[in-house]
Amino acid sequence: MDRHALRPGDHVELACEAVDWVDRSFFPAVVRVVFTDAQGRAWSLVDKAPIFGTDLDPEAALPRPVAVRCVVEEFRDASDASSVPLVLVSTEPDRVAAEDGTAVFLVSLDLLRPAATR
Repeated sequence: MDRHALRPGDHVELACEAVDWVDRSFFPAVVRVVFTDAQGRAWSLVDKAPIFGTDLDPEAALPRPVAVRCVVEEFRDASDASSVPLVLVSTEPDRVAAEDGTAVFLVSLDLLRPAATR
């Protein structure tokens, strides 16, 4: 994704990986997804499967790539000239948060793609 094409307030999708079905008995099923931020910290998000993609059903084999919708908050300078640009994003569009309540994450631009209509 081109950094110059993005502006604060733009909607994007953050690449994640669905790793565990938390509860398949609920409808819709509840799944855990993970991603790693720009500082190398692994984050875990738990919510209803459709939040992370329409093709994620309780019979789907895991792990598998998924995404969570985000809003671009701001851009940060990378730590060195060769690094991928960093973007501060919020998972506010679907009110998703990490298990500790965090909903704003600093991620590398290469984890983002334009938001798809769900």
